[in-house]
Amino acid sequence: MSFRGGQRSFFNLLIEVVLVAVGVFLALWANNWHEDREHRAQARAALRNFASEMEANRQATQRNRTYHETLVRELEQFLRSKEPPSEERLYKEVHFEGVRPVIFEHTAWDLALATQALSYLKPELAFDISKVYTQQNAFQTLENSYLAAAFSPASLSGDNVKGFATAMVIYLRDVNQQEPVILQLYDKVIPEVNSTLSR
Repeated sequence: MSFRGGQRSFFNLLIEVVLVAVGVFLALWANNWHEDREHRAQARAALRNFASEMEANRQATQRNRTYHETLVRELEQFLRSKEPPSEERLYKEVHFEGVRPVIFEHTAWDLALATQALSYLKPELAFDISKVYTQQNAFQTLENSYLAAAFSPASLSGDNVKGFATAMVIYLRDVNQQEPVILQLYDKVIPEVNSTLSR
């Protein structure tokens, strides 16, 4: 009788252990499923933000392309002229409407870093998105550096029109090299992001 009781209590203990193990497994599985679902939702939200932001930045860059190309041509023509450079001639021959720098939005990138949403994307896509924002950041640094130097009180107080025009030509040549590169990146990455979102 005691052997049967011992066998029964061992069997009950075994069932309890199995039930606890199954319960723990199901709880872990449910937790993992919930986390995975949450990560997928964060990834999709980040992709929607990236698509919208990169499209806005692409349009802002595209909007100034013709102006930057025309401005550098007019400035080069102004500098090649045999007539002495003057402020009056500069504003007559060059249709200057400001430098028109592109102010890149980067809120989606900042948010993705803060929420670690980049880690929930496919590595290749995250890498391509990162390249876009790295290129934007480099371009923004160029713009900020030029604007700080060209439009300081010291540079604006002098009558060195030729120096001002030459500096602007050098800057615009860089701009006209970098803007097409950024536009190519947008043309590659935006469809990748949209394609991932449509799945």
